[in-house]
Amino acid sequence: MNQKNLIIQAVEDAMAAFDEDIRRMGTLVLENLRLASEGLLQRNTDLCNRAIADDDEVNRLEIKIDRTGVELITRFGPVTLNFRRIIASMKVSTALERASDHAVNLARRGRKLNLRPPIPETAQIKELADLASAQLRDSIDAYCDGQLQNALRILSRDTALDQAYEAFTKHIVSRMETDSAHVKDYVDLLFATRFIERIGDQSVNIAEDTVYYLTAMDIRHGGELPGPPGAAASSGL
Repeated sequence: MNQKNLIIQAVEDAMAAFDEDIRRMGTLVLENLRLASEGLLQRNTDLCNRAIADDDEVNRLEIKIDRTGVELITRFGPVTLNFRRIIASMKVSTALERASDHAVNLARRGRKLNLRPPIPETAQIKELADLASAQLRDSIDAYCDGQLQNALRILSRDTALDQAYEAFTKHIVSRMETDSAHVKDYVDLLFATRFIERIGDQSVNIAEDTVYYLTAMDIRHGGELPGPPGAAASSGL
């Protein structure tokens, strides 16, 4: 194998390992969200504690991905690397780390709620948690599999989570006005659902990074969306 082919193979191996770390990080974050939400819904503080403890591995992977990205750029240079792919991967890892932080905060609110008698409104969190989990999972898959249209669909799907969050918030505020005995519980529920909604926001960030990686188009903050399939840019620079 000549020198050029050796370099190409080394790049491919490095990028494969890079992608595997992203997938591993995504799997961990999804599991942390599951543990936190089930810990709250099932009043299982052990599950909440596991979500909090497991966040350390997510943090380690974020550091590793950032370090690997810099090493890839330094080692192989601009001729052989897709810079957008590396930059997007580093941004995706940041979004995943933040999503895991929100799951940790959800778990901490769950521990507080578990110390007090249950209230029926807690069960309504399941709908929001399910929406956020599905959205996060699909955004990770869209990035790892390079699926542009699936990434774009995440942007519109986030509306459903936002609407469910707003409806829940209005209901809880109404309950606070008529049931002062459970104000602490309602406040904790409001914070819990806010953390879930923010996980949805991080899914949108991942989807936007996917569009950037695949098309070179920055669609953040209302930027122009890509055209029909086949019209997107494909340059690796």
